[in-house]
Amino acid sequence: MSDIKLYADLYDNALTEKEGDCVARPRINGTLHNNDIARRIVEKRTEYRQETIENILTMADEEKSLAIASGMSVVDGVGQYLPQIKGVFDKPTDPFDRMKHLLTVGYTIGKTLRKLLLETVVVTNGAATVGPVIGGFSDSLTGKEDSTFTPGMPIVVGGSNIKISGPNSANGFYFIPAAEGSTPVKATVIVHNNPSQLTVMVPADLAEGDYYISVTTQYGRSALVKEPRSYKYPILLSTAGNEGGGGGDRPEIE
Repeated sequence: MSDIKLYADLYDNALTEKEGDCVARPRINGTLHNNDIARRIVEKRTEYRQETIENILTMADEEKSLAIASGMSVVDGVGQYLPQIKGVFDKPTDPFDRMKHLLTVGYTIGKTLRKLLLETVVVTNGAATVGPVIGGFSDSLTGKEDSTFTPGMPIVVGGSNIKISGPNSANGFYFIPAAEGSTPVKATVIVHNNPSQLTVMVPADLAEGDYYISVTTQYGRSALVKEPRSYKYPILLSTAGNEGGGGGDRPEIE
């Protein structure tokens, strides 16, 4: 049996009326940055120093990003990356307009990762404790869902059981800086506060950078729960103008 294990919780399938059917969500148990990857390579015994590996990885990221932004397809050990333009042009002479069009990146799974996924043992842990779950978000200024948001403007956050309610002072919506050891920033203005959708005003003084978003609440479908429950959206987001991740869906490479 493979040593690679992925754990998943089962949630009610809201897309069907069938009683008891579920969908699985993998447990995201961490985030790796280049320094973490370099450390893991060193731990497997290599003659290269961790700082050297990290520097090479960072330079590789820069070169790949430049190539993709310049219209090239990049294939590495994880997958293939292709620039994509989304949005409608009314006529052939229309220029690219960032208010109507989105320049993004499509990703296709690669051979090495595909092989590992075939070997991965998926362990389901039964019905999940139904707490808040963030399913996605969009920047209300641009209407885009490209993993960027604008300080001083509202974002619309979708999900389930995400209404912020209860007396605990920890309840709220947070912007968590990606930098390790940084202090989460709590949103002070929630424009709309519903179980399936929040409209959150991004603090105007939020520093430029990369962030995760999270919600903490005591909301329950029938009554408040005793202790606050939290959910951290696993996708790394960025302030507008700062480089951030966000890719499209593409079929697998053969």
